[in-house]
Amino acid sequence: RDTAGSTFASQSGEVYVCKSTIAMTDEFDIKKCKVVRKVSIGEALILVSGQDGQTDEKGIKRLKFRGAHDAREGWVTLKGNQGTVYVEPSKTHFKVETEMVLRESLETGSSELRKLSKGEILHGLEAPKEVRPNVKLGVRARSLEDGNAGWVCFSAGPLPPLRPWKPSYTCKAKVALTPTLAAKDTEAVRHAEPGEIFEVVEGPCPDAATGLRRIRCATTTDGVVGWATLRSSDGAIFLEPVA
Repeated sequence: RDTAGSTFASQSGEVYVCKSTIAMTDEFDIKKCKVVRKVSIGEALILVSGQDGQTDEKGIKRLKFRGAHDAREGWVTLKGNQGTVYVEPSKTHFKVETEMVLRESLETGSSELRKLSKGEILHGLEAPKEVRPNVKLGVRARSLEDGNAGWVCFSAGPLPPLRPWKPSYTCKAKVALTPTLAAKDTEAVRHAEPGEIFEVVEGPCPDAATGLRRIRCATTTDGVVGWATLRSSDGAIFLEPVA
């Protein structure tokens, strides 16, 4: 069953399993029948449709089955008059209700072995297990560069790809502070030194000429001091948000 509640396979009432060795016969009447073959312990039998079962004069119920491995049909006693159980409904066989995929492992993205058709009988080798999808987190965000808004989805973990922005940055590497957003051909007012803390007055904004993101910085002592680049074109970090 999937998360929407759709059922793909359910425990089948058509499959019985042999609990004690018993003969399969060609007729219902034990006195007149001939043995078709022996049914072994653990063997699966498929109930032939269109019957409720018959009981002989001793009160023994018999049903007609088809062998799961050889398709041979015959009558089999469910329970003896001394209480011995010969066959009983299986708890480990399932019937496919909706076409689905048989996969190599438990993970939904594992290799596909083949398609399973409606009506197929499956033997469960292990107890059913619930597989929960990975938890996804979503943040609706707007890009500061082009104004487009949308959802960013990611898996929960110790290092998410997004974190709340703070208007405080620390200098990680020496970088020029310029009087304008455009850095090209502009004299530096001064250079930010590693360890300095700046408050953001404006930005982050992209420099139209270079495409690099820049912020307008201020300090508590000097006020506005200029624009600084956050990262170089090769990814080197000059300024990063205070953790």
